[in-house]
Amino acid sequence: MSIVDDLIENLVERNAIDLSGTFKIGVVDGGITVRGTLNSTLRDTKKGKQILKLTAPIDARVSVGEVVIPLPQIK
Repeated sequence: MSIVDDLIENLVERNAIDLSGTFKIGVVDGGITVRGTLNSTLRDTKKGKQILKLTAPIDARVSVGEVVIPLPQIK
């Protein structure tokens, strides 16, 4: 096996990620806002141990540009 194969096996095949959290989605002028908390745990499935536990705040705003819908001419 190469080093890349070992790295992929250790990071992808042996580990699992648990995600949970709460989000509040709001509609604002021109887009939406997302606020909340994300809880994540990275586990090594072979050893049965938690490798990383993370809690991160989420505060984002997504804007949507002007949407133009062309209509056919009616004669």
